[in-house]
Amino acid sequence: MRKKGFISSFIVFCLVLSSCSKNSETETVSTTTALPTTPTNAPTTTTSAPTTTSAPTTTSAPTTTTVVPYAGYISDLYNDQEVWLCWPGKPEDVCGRDQTATAIYADGTLEVVPFEKALNPEVDCFYIYPTTSGDRTPNSDLIPDETQEINTVWAQASRYTEVCDVYAPIYRQNTIPSLLGAIEVPEGVNTYEIAYADVLDAFKHYITTANSGRGFILIGHSQGTSMLRRLLVEEIDQNPELRERLISAHLIGGSIAAEGKDFKTIPACKEKNEIGCVLAYVTFDENKPPPNDSYFGRARQDGTPALCTNPASFNEEGKAILNPFFPSEGQKRLSPESTAEVTTPWITYPDFILGECIDNGTFSYFSVEFLSDPSDPRTDSVGGELTPQWGLHIVDMSVALGDLVDTAHTQSETYLETN
Repeated sequence: MRKKGFISSFIVFCLVLSSCSKNSETETVSTTTALPTTPTNAPTTTTSAPTTTSAPTTTSAPTTTTVVPYAGYISDLYNDQEVWLCWPGKPEDVCGRDQTATAIYADGTLEVVPFEKALNPEVDCFYIYPTTSGDRTPNSDLIPDETQEINTVWAQASRYTEVCDVYAPIYRQNTIPSLLGAIEVPEGVNTYEIAYADVLDAFKHYITTANSGRGFILIGHSQGTSMLRRLLVEEIDQNPELRERLISAHLIGGSIAAEGKDFKTIPACKEKNEIGCVLAYVTFDENKPPPNDSYFGRARQDGTPALCTNPASFNEEGKAILNPFFPSEGQKRLSPESTAEVTTPWITYPDFILGECIDNGTFSYFSVEFLSDPSDPRTDSVGGELTPQWGLHIVDMSVALGDLVDTAHTQSETYLETN
C-alpha cells in the first residue's frame, strides 16, 4: 500500500495522543456545512433476475412472495475485492491480522491473552470506518493508506471476527482536510453524498453476493456512524426483509437520537440480548464533561440529549468496569516503562476504566473514569484527547471494545436461537 505524502498537524496530534492511528473525526452540525446535493459518480449496475412463466393449472395453492433485497444487483466497483479492506477469504484481509493481546494488571503483571477467531461464523458484520483520510481532496481516493484507513479498520473492527465475518469496504469519504476547511470544496459538491453513494453501493453488493440471508450487525464510528444511520433510515427501517436480518447496529461516536427516535421501527437496545436494535454512545472523560459547544452528545435532528448505551451494563445504573483493547503502538508511546516487555499488537487494562452513561439534561454521553493510582505502573492516560468539544472521540471504541464484541456475541446467539 502506498504512503500518502500529506500528514496534517491534526493527524500528527492524533498519532501522539491516540492508541489508534489517524482515526479522525466526522460530520458534525457544528463543524460541517452541507453543500447542495448533486448526482454522484459512484459506479453501480443493477441486473434484473430473469423471470419464468408457470404453466396454468386447474387448482393452485395460495402462494407467498419473498422479496429478495436488491435481487440481481452487482456493483461494478465493489465486485473487486481490492476495494474491500476486510472480506473473508481475501489474501490481505485486514481483519485477519494478529489479535493477540497482553493484559497489564495494576501490580505490573503481564499476561498474554490469546485471540479466538470464530470458525465458520453464522452471522456477518458490515463496518464503515470514521474520518481518517488525509488526502488533500474533498473526497478520498480508493487507495488505502497503512497508517490511515488500514490501521483504523484493524483497530476498530477486526476483533469482531470473534463473532462474525467482517466486511469493510473502502469508500470515498469526506477527508480530514475537507472537514477542517483546509482545502476548498468546489461549489455544488456534497462530499457526504459521494461518500454515502459508495457505502450504499457496497452494502447492496454485500447483501446480494455474500450475505446469503444471514443476520448482520452494522458497526460504525464517527463518519461511519453517520453513513450507517442514513442506511438504516433509507434502506432497512421500512424493509421487512432486511430488518429481519438486522441483529443490531453498533453506532459509536455519532449523536444518535435517544430511544431510537431516528428510526420508525428500530428501537434502542435496552438489554444485552435484545436484537433488531441500535446501541450508541459518545465518550468524555469524567473530569472533562461536554462543554456547551460540544460536537457530540445531542441528537442532530432536535438538539435533545443523544442516545447513550453502556455496553458493559446496559440498563443497570451506576459505573461498570470496562473491557478495553488498544493497539500496542500508541500505548507504548504513552507508557514506555509499563509496556516495555509487551510484544503483542494489542494491550488491555483489566479493572482500570469505569464507564457510566450521564444525561445532564443538555448532553447525554458515556463518562469514563480512569482508576489511576501512584502504585499502579500503568499509564494515567490512554490518549485520545483533542479539544474539549471532541471529548475522547479518538478512543470511543477502544475504551469498551471488549464489551462491544461481547455484546455482539450475545446478540448473535439470541438471533440464531430465534431464527
